[in-house]
Amino acid sequence: MSGVFRRVRDSYRPHRYVVRRVGVAMLAVALGLVVVGGAIRVVRSATRRTPPAATSASPSDAWTATLDAPVTGLAVDENRLFVASDHLLVFPLSCVVADDECQPRWQGVVAGGPLSVPVISDERAFAGSAEGQLYAFPSTCTDGCTPEWIGEAGTGPVSEPAANFDFVYVTSDELSVFPVGCATDGVGCTPAWSADVPGRPAGGAPALGEGLVVVGSASKRGGVTAYPAVCGAECEPVWTARFDGPATSVAIGDGLAYTVARGRLLAFPLSCAGRCEPEWRALFTTEAASPTGKALTPGAEGAPVFADGRVLVGGTDGTLWVFASSCESARCEPIDSYDLGSTPLLTPAIGDDTAIVTSMTGDVTRIDLSCEPADACAPVTLLRLGSPALTPAVIASDTAIAGAADGSLEAVAR
Repeated sequence: MSGVFRRVRDSYRPHRYVVRRVGVAMLAVALGLVVVGGAIRVVRSATRRTPPAATSASPSDAWTATLDAPVTGLAVDENRLFVASDHLLVFPLSCVVADDECQPRWQGVVAGGPLSVPVISDERAFAGSAEGQLYAFPSTCTDGCTPEWIGEAGTGPVSEPAANFDFVYVTSDELSVFPVGCATDGVGCTPAWSADVPGRPAGGAPALGEGLVVVGSASKRGGVTAYPAVCGAECEPVWTARFDGPATSVAIGDGLAYTVARGRLLAFPLSCAGRCEPEWRALFTTEAASPTGKALTPGAEGAPVFADGRVLVGGTDGTLWVFASSCESARCEPIDSYDLGSTPLLTPAIGDDTAIVTSMTGDVTRIDLSCEPADACAPVTLLRLGSPALTPAVIASDTAIAGAADGSLEAVAR
């Protein structure tokens, strides 16, 4: 067991956030792991849902696929699923299954994988690498597709990008901003501008909204920093917020920037200037205070999610927390919570009144957010992946799609 873990660790050391997730998830499922032929597998329970097999050559919304490396990111655009691994692969959402598995339409080849969660914008697919690059692929391509351009974004792993029609924003050791049409023919690009982020940037995507790009800090001092979305060579923050303890990356909605730190959801007004204080905060775990006075983990693995007047947080305690996006007092309480077990949850995916929540151990659960009261509808387990999950599941129409550390990819009706 230890030898297998060392091989996974050494292979992906450059991409430290992936290594951390593999390690935590493997510890969480240690009692269910066996070693088979030099690879780690989870002993599947009797309740494991067997993926439906295609009965004809017609496209199916339920399918499986197998990659040669861990799935590190998923994104949906129109009728396509973009899958990040050691390379970028693109699958049809409704797949004609051959030999019991879906085959990719095309593959984008890179040298710096594993890749971050991809983002599709302006007919391009953007993904950060483990070795400081931002790759820009044409969103429609053929097999063996090469990048349209490669941005030099720092010396460490590059975050999931955020993009608008003009720029692509990523963090590595700092915030780097590239024009969406930076170059052609695989040419290397330097940022249009960059900015120092106090401490170490949180691993998720920068947040865009109301003319700002907002970044959380994963350093022990913590904090959130907002910059102009369009800036120059000497870019200075519009506002900063400081607090003890590392923060998650940020979500934006209803004029507020939301982050999680030390078991608290913090809401900062985007209209701040200079030194910013939270408009309100909400405690969601009893483990937020440290008896030694040292900073603890944020209490969440990924960014909060803003959706339809609600903010959702996937807790490290296995609870999905739901808050109103606005609060009349300085301290707020959750409006709902859902106990999904004791393993950490990744950032939830929201579709209509449904949340699809992925645990780091590989369980994918559907929650009906419209139920009143919340416990009127029990969460439903859609999938139990055969390996830890490194990235959240995504929603495509009536389908949930999830990937795992063993390279398996599964689509199931939600």
